[in-house]
Amino acid sequence: METNEETITGSSLGVTLALGAAVIAVILSVFALGRALAGDSGGDGGGGGGGGPSSVDVTLTEFEISPATINVAEGDGLNVTNDGTATHNLKLRDGSLGTADLNAGDAATLDLSSLAAGSHDIFCSIAGHAEAGMTGTLVVGGEAGEDPGAALTGAARAEWLRANYEASVAAFPAETEAIGNQVMEPEVLADGTKVFELTIDETRWEVAPGEFVDAIAYNGMVPGPTIKIDVGDRVTIRLVNSLDDQATTIHPHGIFMHPFEVDGVGYVSHDPTMPGETYEVTFVAKEPSVGMYHGHDNGVEQVINGAFGAWLVGDIWDFVDLPAEVNNIVGERVMVLNDAGEVGLTLNAKSFPATEPYVLKKGEQLVMHYYNEGLTAHPMHLHNNAQLVIAKDGYPLAQPYYLDTLNVAPGERYTVVIFAEAPGVWVYHCHILTHVERDDGSVFGMFTALIVEDSGDAAVDADTSRTAGNGRNGAPSEAATEPADDATS
Repeated sequence: METNEETITGSSLGVTLALGAAVIAVILSVFALGRALAGDSGGDGGGGGGGGPSSVDVTLTEFEISPATINVAEGDGLNVTNDGTATHNLKLRDGSLGTADLNAGDAATLDLSSLAAGSHDIFCSIAGHAEAGMTGTLVVGGEAGEDPGAALTGAARAEWLRANYEASVAAFPAETEAIGNQVMEPEVLADGTKVFELTIDETRWEVAPGEFVDAIAYNGMVPGPTIKIDVGDRVTIRLVNSLDDQATTIHPHGIFMHPFEVDGVGYVSHDPTMPGETYEVTFVAKEPSVGMYHGHDNGVEQVINGAFGAWLVGDIWDFVDLPAEVNNIVGERVMVLNDAGEVGLTLNAKSFPATEPYVLKKGEQLVMHYYNEGLTAHPMHLHNNAQLVIAKDGYPLAQPYYLDTLNVAPGERYTVVIFAEAPGVWVYHCHILTHVERDDGSVFGMFTALIVEDSGDAAVDADTSRTAGNGRNGAPSEAATEPADDATS
C-alpha cells in the first residue's frame, strides 16, 4: 500500500496553527467545565493534646492531600504516608520544608518546630500533581483561611469556574523552550551500520509555560530522540552516561529478536554503565517493531523522570491486513503518556496548554503510536473521529477494530489509524478526569486536540458519509440512521 508518509517532527503535518476565538469556542463547547471545588476545608488532623509535641497523620493519594486543611499546634509534626500508587511528596510552597519523594506505601515524619504560627500553603511538587488536586493548607496554631472561590455561590461561582476554564483554554497551543520525540539522524559507517549516540544526563525541562522541572533526558530532550530504522539494518547504540551519581543501562523494550547481550538489564545481560562511562552494542534489527528504549536500573528515578524514547523498526501498517478505507495515510506520530516523577501528567512530556495539537484535512489518516511510560493506565479518548487499532505492542492484529477510547497500561504500545472525518476542533484527552481538570475549572495535563480542516476538494468536503467503521463492528449504515424527511423529533 502506498502512503504519503512524512517524518515524525513537530511540524510533520505541515500546518501553521492559528487558534483564534472561534477555535476556543469550539473547545469550550465540547468539554465540560471543571468539577466542583473540593469541599474539605475543615479537616482536623487531631494534633495538640497535652504532654508535649504530637504528630498529625496525613495521607497522600491520587490526587489528594487528606485532610486538605491540617490544623496543628505549634511544635507539632506530621506523619505523612503515601497511600496511593504513584510517587508523591508533601512540601511547603515557600520551599522551607518538605518530605522526600515517597513511593507507594512509604511514610515520612516532617518536623514543623521551625514554623511560625499562621497558614502555610502545601502541595505535592511532582509535576502535574498539584494541578490535579494535591494542594492544601497547613495551619499552625490557628484557623485556616478559605480557599480561593470557596465563598462563591450560584452565578458568581459559575462565572469564576467559567473564567478559569476559558483562560486555560485560550492559551492553547502554548510554546515552550524545547520539544522531544525528534527523529534522530544516525551516523552511517562505511559498512552501512547506523550509529545512534544517546547521552543521558540531568536537564531542566519545561513541561508547561514557565513550569520547569528537573528531568533526566537523552540528548537533552524528553521524550528522547526517536530512533527510526528499517528491518535488516545493522545498528550500533552508543550510550554515554553523564549522570552525576547514577549507573544506567538501556533496554530495547519491544524490539523483537534482539540478542541477549543487548537487553540492558544490569548484572543480568551486562554490567551497568557507571557515570563517565560509555556503553556500545551492535546488532541487526530482524523484525518490524514498535518499541521503546529506557533504562532498567533505577528506573523509579530515571524512567519516570524522562529517560525514555520511541524506537520504530519498519512501518508496522505494511504488515497488517488493513480495511480498504485505510487509503490516505499522511503521517506517523508518537504519543508518550506519563503520570509520575518530575515530568508528571503529560503527553510527550508537555502539560496542556503546551501539548501539541494534531492537524489533518478531511479524508486524511494519521498513524499514531501510543506509549505508556508512566505508572497508571490511561484511557485515551478522541472525540467524534474514529481510531482503528492495528497493532498491540508491535504485533499486527489479524482483525483491526474501531473505537474512540483506548486504555493504555504502563509498558504497553498501541498503534492506531486516526481518521479525519468531521471538520472541527475535537478534544483528545485521557478520560481520567483528574488527569486533565483542576478543581478550579481550568484544564491541564493530558489534554490536546485533533483539528480537522476542510480538504479544499469540494466533493470531499460535501460528503457527509462516514468512512471509518461504516458497517463494521455491527454499526448500522448511514442510510439506516438518517431520519426520514417527515420524521418528528
